[in-house]
Amino acid sequence: MITLLSDRAKGLRILYVEDKRLIRENTSLLLQTIFPDIETASNGLEGLNLYQNKPFDIVITDILMPELNGVTMVKKIKEINKYQSIIITSACEESNYLLELINLGVAQFLLKPIQTEQLLNIIYEVVTNIYNQKKVDEYTVQLRQDLVHQTTLLDQYKEVVDLSTIVTKTDIRGKITYVNDAFCKTSGYTMEEVISHKHNLFRHPDMSNEFYKNLWQILLEKKPWSGRIKNHKKNGESFITDTTIKPILDEFGNIIDFISTSHDVTEMYDLNEEIRQTQHEMLSLLGEVGETRSQETGNHVRRVAKFSRLLGELYGLTEDQIQLLYSAAPMHDIGKIGIPDAILLKPGKLDPNEYEVMKTHSNIGYNILKHSNRPLLQAAAIIANEHHEKWNGSGYPNAIVGETIHIYGRIVALADVYDALSCDRVYKKAWPIDEIIEFITNERGKHFDPSLVDLLMINIDSFMEITSKYKD
Repeated sequence: MITLLSDRAKGLRILYVEDKRLIRENTSLLLQTIFPDIETASNGLEGLNLYQNKPFDIVITDILMPELNGVTMVKKIKEINKYQSIIITSACEESNYLLELINLGVAQFLLKPIQTEQLLNIIYEVVTNIYNQKKVDEYTVQLRQDLVHQTTLLDQYKEVVDLSTIVTKTDIRGKITYVNDAFCKTSGYTMEEVISHKHNLFRHPDMSNEFYKNLWQILLEKKPWSGRIKNHKKNGESFITDTTIKPILDEFGNIIDFISTSHDVTEMYDLNEEIRQTQHEMLSLLGEVGETRSQETGNHVRRVAKFSRLLGELYGLTEDQIQLLYSAAPMHDIGKIGIPDAILLKPGKLDPNEYEVMKTHSNIGYNILKHSNRPLLQAAAIIANEHHEKWNGSGYPNAIVGETIHIYGRIVALADVYDALSCDRVYKKAWPIDEIIEFITNERGKHFDPSLVDLLMINIDSFMEITSKYKD
């Protein structure tokens, strides 16, 4: 214990007040084996003067002393430092002072005559308390410094984020509790106009209920969500953001709110949309060239593209997949530019050899498009190659089966046949809708993907509306 006590007592300063010289000297010798810095006083007044001149970590004092007794000295010391550690040495006849000293906050008492073991035990207790408190204070100071440091960094990070990012905070009920200046600048709303409102205040009608239902389901599972959202500005214009929303959890794992960070990508989206529209028009024009050569109308490729987009939406393709399908579908028969006129323009039925040549238009179209690394032309290559494949494997050019056929090929196969049956051709009149429905239903699971046939039949009015709107 002595070794540990001496180690923990390093740097501590002791004031020992005792009017009996012999006791003072003997006890001082013992204390010097533990503490490097000891001051002694022969009475309370002398001890108080020493204390007022410099601080001490521990005060050890007798009670009955000349000039100023220990009780009065303790009162004065406690007025200076109410947390001062004090050990009282007391004889039994001084017990009437003990209650007053306890009320002053003194907790350590040592009966005279002083026993070395008792003294060491009490000093060990006091020194250990001081040692532990110093450690706590050191940690507290360090934590405060770390907190100030981290807070300073966070303030700077927040400033950087606020300069470049739209930030909103939402409570568990979906009500807005905070928006930054970037949000206000982009949306046109003030903070006061949106606080306590839900995000549907500026929700764009293009964003479906299903979209937000899925978004909230992910967030309530305590997972982050990322995606693109279209919103209304206060002036009625729209703005599009790439957004990430993160649920914020407490120490028990419960959601307390949601933080959303967004970047305004409206300009980039508009530019990309312009590029997509240009690509779609170019591929539509190229598709029309192929169809015109085979005496089909330009509206055929437009209708097939519209039918394909609708089927893609009903099937549940992603927005990007739907866009690729819509833009690439007009190229389904581009390979016909490689078919000789004698076969392509023959008014009557093709003989078996001629039909085999006609079937090569799928491979021709695929070979024209397959070398591109562009997703749009890759999609067009797939469609050109697979739009004559059949669900039961009896199609061409590769006789592949079922879901082995790419979904783009399955969709365009149905859209192409539906349009061919529902519109006039130089060699036939349009079929009545009930005959079209009967034919396609009979080919369910043979020529066509059964699920796509079901989607078409359930939504037949929407397909008929497209046919009517884009008549030849």
